[in-house]
Amino acid sequence: MAAEGDVDLDLEADENCTEKPAEKPRKHDSGAADLERVTDYAEEKEISSSDLETAMSVIGDRRSREQRAKQESLREHMGNVVEALIALTN
Repeated sequence: MAAEGDVDLDLEADENCTEKPAEKPRKHDSGAADLERVTDYAEEKEISSSDLETAMSVIGDRRSREQRAKQESLREHMGNVVEALIALTN
């Protein structure tokens, strides 16, 4: 065992040290990267005006066809609404 007087402390070396502490390596901010991914995802999900126009056109065409089918069925059944509806639902 070492006696109390035998312990060697280098306090003087620490006090006289004028070196700057080594800089910490810079890490990439993961929060900023996550935010970038979220904004990219949101931008990709935005509906362009041409896509919206196409969707509205498809819906309009479908409604027109359904309306024509209803009118045609009503003419075929000579204005009898009940028979026309039965024919459309079967």
